[in-house]
Amino acid sequence: MAHTLAAVFALRDMAERARHDLITAGLPGASIRLHDAGSDEFSATENIRRDDSDSLLDNIKHFFSDLFGGHADRHIYAEAVRRGHVVLTLEGASDADIQRATDIVERYAPLDIDAHADHWRAGGWQGMPPNDSAMRQGASMQSSAPSQEGTPSGNLNAAAAASQQFAGGMASPPSNAGANVRRYPSADNLPGTSYDDEQYYRNHWSSQYASSGGRFDDYDPAYRYGHSMAGSNSYRGQSWEEVELELRSNWEHTYPQSAWDDFKAAVRHGWERVTS
Repeated sequence: MAHTLAAVFALRDMAERARHDLITAGLPGASIRLHDAGSDEFSATENIRRDDSDSLLDNIKHFFSDLFGGHADRHIYAEAVRRGHVVLTLEGASDADIQRATDIVERYAPLDIDAHADHWRAGGWQGMPPNDSAMRQGASMQSSAPSQEGTPSGNLNAAAAASQQFAGGMASPPSNAGANVRRYPSADNLPGTSYDDEQYYRNHWSSQYASSGGRFDDYDPAYRYGHSMAGSNSYRGQSWEEVELELRSNWEHTYPQSAWDDFKAAVRHGWERVTS
């Protein structure tokens, strides 16, 4: 399965150095892009003026929707660009290349987007619209903190100083553990989304898991994983018993923080929605 890697940087220089090292490591330059408010895909589209902030933000959101499908993180990346940050993406990469790329990108202190998103919400940002029925299939969290090994001298301090400037001079969020480099299934690998599917899975979660304290957002990736795998060419026509071991292996590789035994039943329910 092809994946897209994404990371956010406070400084364009840091993002450019990361891109340079990725290319030097043999990853295809055409698949590695930097996105900020001045990028052509955001600002050069028909009828969008540089000073039209609402239209520009809509264009940014549409671009990340195309890149990440329905994943809720697309709203965070769009907001990061709006606030002056730079998003680095590597598209169409294999599992092995994603891991190599993650190790390289971590050297340049990418931002913890969850901490920043929480901080933006505290300042009034709405985040994902409440009526957005898009899929929330989980991204794989590749790192818990920026690696300092191999980091050019001074870069971490520079990035930390720059991050103090985000959100109009408000204090930066804590820089402790966070998922700073993420990978997502490429948009063409994601299952089709619909309001009916989401409501179906929400109802099942409410009846089966809500009372135990589990959040819908925790179980939704499992539902969607089973749903998408059942509809893929790789598994179509096979029984759950035939595919379970391979699905488990793929799940544990892609979602290492989510134990298979905890989410297996939800994965199977998503599978059976398609196959039953």
